[in-house]
Amino acid sequence: MMTPSKWDGVFYKLFREAVVRFHSNGRYSDLFFTDQEALFLASIGCRAKELYGLVSLYAQTGYPSPSTILLMAAVRRDFFNVVHEGQFQQIPVVTTHDLPSFGDEIKGIPYLPRLIKKAQAKLLGSLGEDVIYGCEQDQAFLQEHGGIHLADFLMIVWRANDNDMLVANWVKDQSLKVSQLSEEA
Repeated sequence: MMTPSKWDGVFYKLFREAVVRFHSNGRYSDLFFTDQEALFLASIGCRAKELYGLVSLYAQTGYPSPSTILLMAAVRRDFFNVVHEGQFQQIPVVTTHDLPSFGDEIKGIPYLPRLIKKAQAKLLGSLGEDVIYGCEQDQAFLQEHGGIHLADFLMIVWRANDNDMLVANWVKDQSLKVSQLSEEA
């Protein structure tokens, strides 16, 4: 039996094994993860198809890194346990059609509304099969705005409690900090 303090090692090992499976098979089926693996994932608030999307992305591009995926899973697990008390909620799935467009802005920052919505869906466990939090565009945006880590952004979205303006102000602050450091160097 896995102890709660060992979940990260189990997750990391499962992720690595899934990458090998992906290279062997590639296509998702309900049999990609064993019943035991699916139960483990559910115990930490992770849906099998969501992890599969990250496995697929990593296997094809090399990012996000396994450690980043683990950190994102840790934030989701904490949200799942603290806010949802370890229970999946009946929440509508967020698909690409539900996301703001790439050009939508908050405080003059294009793409931020889309990324916030994806992060909220990641936290809630409601990402649709066609949406991946941590895709190339997400990573590029966060890198451009202060080198923000995907897991840190999830934490800020959680803390903002649906206040998109707080998130926008934080992103602007991160960009400003990096800009100021660059000027000092």
